[in-house]
Amino acid sequence: MKGLRDALVLLVVLILQATVVHRIEIGGVRPDLLVAFVVYFGWMRGPIPGVIGGFTVGLLQDIDAPGPLGLNALAKTVVGFIVAKAGFRVHRSNVGVRFVFFLTAMLVHDLIYFGFYTSGDVGGLARQFVFVALPSALYTTVLVVLLLATVEATSRTLLLRDEG
Repeated sequence: MKGLRDALVLLVVLILQATVVHRIEIGGVRPDLLVAFVVYFGWMRGPIPGVIGGFTVGLLQDIDAPGPLGLNALAKTVVGFIVAKAGFRVHRSNVGVRFVFFLTAMLVHDLIYFGFYTSGDVGGLARQFVFVALPSALYTTVLVVLLLATVEATSRTLLLRDEG
């Protein structure tokens, strides 16, 4: 049942990323719902599903991305694994922890992505990080934390439950 629900959520996220995200752009900054999905998925399902989910989502994104094929897959695979391993015993239901965890994971993703995309050019990487990665990670994190809180309040169930 979890697999079907995860596939449905991924389908919704893919549709939203392709159709709605450009409409909620603020000052040229767009949220990255696909990375947010990988973070959520890895955090809740563990390292192996996190790696598989990250690779799958990244490869799907690479098919439509202008960058080198496999770059999104690499970044999302690494993030899916790191999130699953680092977040295993983290207090997931705490809003502050969620914020820091999502923000950090998104920045790690963008550091990997832009590190390869800029071919190691430190100046280019710094510009991409400051003007693209940081604003997008902040926007996405705020959006995701608010979305999780809203869904949890209306459904009266925690989407990010602590291990127990």
